Amino acid sequence: MKFLKILLLLFSAILYGQEFTYIDFGNASTATPGNWNNVIATSLNQEGISVNLITNSGAATGINLLIDDSFDLVNTAGTTSPNAALPFPASSTRDSFFGEAVAFNGNINATGGFTLSGLDVNKFYTFNIFSSRTGVSDNRETQFTVTGVSTEVTALNASNNTSLTTYVMNMKPDAAGKITFKAEKGPNNNNSNGFYYLNALELISTTTPYVIGGGTPELNLVYPNGGHIWEVGKTVKVQWASANITNLDVALSTDGGSTWTSVATAPANQQSYNLVVPNSVTSTAKIKITGETLTDQSDANFSIIPNDNKIFKIVVLGSSTAAGTGPSSPENAWVNKYTKYLTEMDTRYSITNLALGGFATYNILPTGTPIPSGVTRTIDTERNITKAMGLNPGGIIINMPSNDAASGYPVADQLQNYDLITASPAAQNIPVWVTTPQPRGFGTNTTNLTIQLDMVTATNTKFGTKAVDFWTGFGVADGNGILPQYNAGDNIHMNDAAHQILFDRIIGKGIHLIVKDNALLATNESVVKESNDFSVYPNPINNQATIQFNLKNNSNVSVELYNMEGQNLKTIFSKSNISGKHQIDWNATSSKGQKLQPGVYLIVLKTDQKLQTKKVIIK
Repeated sequence: MKFLKILLLLFSAILYGQEFTYIDFGNASTATPGNWNNVIATSLNQEGISVNLITNSGAATGINLLIDDSFDLVNTAGTTSPNAALPFPASSTRDSFFGEAVAFNGNINATGGFTLSGLDVNKFYTFNIFSSRTGVSDNRETQFTVTGVSTEVTALNASNNTSLTTYVMNMKPDAAGKITFKAEKGPNNNNSNGFYYLNALELISTTTPYVIGGGTPELNLVYPNGGHIWEVGKTVKVQWASANITNLDVALSTDGGSTWTSVATAPANQQSYNLVVPNSVTSTAKIKITGETLTDQSDANFSIIPNDNKIFKIVVLGSSTAAGTGPSSPENAWVNKYTKYLTEMDTRYSITNLALGGFATYNILPTGTPIPSGVTRTIDTERNITKAMGLNPGGIIINMPSNDAASGYPVADQLQNYDLITASPAAQNIPVWVTTPQPRGFGTNTTNLTIQLDMVTATNTKFGTKAVDFWTGFGVADGNGILPQYNAGDNIHMNDAAHQILFDRIIGKGIHLIVKDNALLATNESVVKESNDFSVYPNPINNQATIQFNLKNNSNVSVELYNMEGQNLKTIFSKSNISGKHQIDWNATSSKGQKLQPGVYLIVLKTDQKLQTKKVIIK
């Protein structure tokens, strides 16, 4: 039911096309972290500062902000205690861009401003503007002029301001998709220099005119919803979906929801709050959010554990697919989805992505490896296997899509490069997973296409169970191109739908579980007890197997079967709100009742508290 409510809320947001973008004007030392756009000045009268804006969820907007009318520089005397109902944290309100109408230190900037380009001419843009200069007794009103197809003017007195903003509502961009924004001394400004300020800005884009506070309040907690592991002292992002709520209370329970402690008041339209995990070790934690008359809380318990500096580190090497080229926004790329999934599940996970578009296997060879004559590539010592090993990983994933074949490097040369790349991890017992190439349009170049096709087979043969299938199902019949439903548009890179499948296949490999178990064993922490809670025997399996598991607490449970490509073949068992010991007899068939082909499969036990995987062999 909660999932449905969230979908309806998100659908409503999509229907009305609301996007929120936050901008901090100031210097680098007080930049606002997270999905904020920091416009940073480093010199006097600086023009040409350019920022490609992202939304509060981290998605690219396609909008560029360009400072084309210089301010003076940065003032750092804005408020450090903004009203909690504002969408602006202290890091954004304490510093500002400023200018002056009368010479200050020999400098005059009567106006300062920027141009937004790349705007959608069919959308409405609302500006929520904040200015603040504390410790003053005069009026430092700042006037703001916003021009698109029309011009609107508003003003705000920055003097000692902690809670007021001013709006310019529902502006339409001009025919070129641009809106200009100008700040200057306001008509009531009586400061001798005519100082004016711009600290922070909330840009709201909508497909219909935006109404402040309009509509029915809606609120749903998105994360955490149960089964997660948080370490004391780590920063986690509590996430929600809301509409028409000004601010909300975030509360924590350490006893399964019997009692609650308020931990923060946050602006609801930021859709998240960065929470520092308190020193309250428990296996029955929950989060609750409350706004207006609405409240929502975690569906199930999660755990807070001591921070013992354990890290389950995975390093990704590769080219454009791993680097995130193709999807409509960075958050839809498989590595970013993988990072979000793991770090939200358990804060001990750490993912480092060293991939860079254009790479081939030569670019990630060990530092100092000679490059053969005729190969015009260099080893990137900041993104190669040597760099990866220096990060002390528990596992490495290599994702090389197609550049080796496109460059005409023979299969034998690629395999030799992989021997060199995997030698040092093998020597230190660090597992390496290698993805197959992915489909690509090679046009009439049949030589390169043949290399690509042969490399798919060679990767599976060489790496066996540690090969990850990034080929099957994505290509046209002859492999010379990407199917339309997975094509990002250039017949080289894959889109959102494809990256979702890549993510699913990486998860299905159980890489993170292997890395976790190895890390716990390396620190002498027993994982036997956890393994004994879930067993499959005999293994290898002929025609019949027994699956056993033991639940100490009531939980929703499913036992699922996956192949090594991450495809779900069957839900073997599913039941709600059970506990205790359970035994299931399974006849080694798929959901269609078909006998499984000989090979390696994964049986996954999913509960509210954790996810466990057993690798089984079907004879």
